[in-house]
Amino acid sequence: MGHDISPIGNHNLNTSNLKELAEDLTSRIDINIEYGYWGIEENYRLLGENKKDHIITLGKIVKDKSFQTFKLRDENYQLKQLYEKFGDELFHKPEYWWAYEDKLINEDRINEEKKDLLFPTYSLEINSEEGFQYLTINKEHYGNDIPYYSRWWDFCRFFTEKSYQDEDYLIVFNEFRKQLMNYTLKLGGNQMLYLDDQSYVLEGVGQGAEYELSWKELNKFVIEKTGKLLLDIPKFLTDKKYQKEFLQLKEYPLSMTDDFSDLL
Repeated sequence: MGHDISPIGNHNLNTSNLKELAEDLTSRIDINIEYGYWGIEENYRLLGENKKDHIITLGKIVKDKSFQTFKLRDENYQLKQLYEKFGDELFHKPEYWWAYEDKLINEDRINEEKKDLLFPTYSLEINSEEGFQYLTINKEHYGNDIPYYSRWWDFCRFFTEKSYQDEDYLIVFNEFRKQLMNYTLKLGGNQMLYLDDQSYVLEGVGQGAEYELSWKELNKFVIEKTGKLLLDIPKFLTDKKYQKEFLQLKEYPLSMTDDFSDLL
């Protein structure tokens, strides 16, 4: 499987519930939002409703008819409904674990499931002429898969093979960063981490395992796991001493950090 760039930035969005988040997002960026959730037949059955799998729209915010309309989903909406109805009893109902068939459900698995009640996960997406674009929003950070630059190894080679010395390459690279910077600043953040989504050292972080980490915890984890191979992008582009020291390692970066300081 190919390795992709996983850009994760911080934010100060209101993630307390779906409607509040939709209102907050449309107050900051110029989009319309249709918000709701994906309803699953088996969960409807537990809720006492006879419905098939279906996308449920709970509301819509039209900021301007000329803006694109994104769909905002709460990935754990039905779980919250079920927990409100059954409490902890939910996790002792065999019907709840329909997707696990005969697998043993123990306390560790139940505790993992409960994390979805504590740590929000939302998706903001659109399928447009530019293709499928989306953000994944957690409590203190978000993943941005709207702008595209390259696959992970090409991203690394921009530094290790000195593509940054080519003005045309640098313009394209910085345009990618500027798009991410604009989203991050509008969402109340000031930093982006670029991770390898198939990293052999990050233990699923960059693939979604970061959802339960705070922004501070995420940074600490990345620093500990990638060490000297964490590349500071603005510093690399502006500090010749740092640039030389990193290139002398003769290794690809394992992660990168970006506070956009050279672009501001």
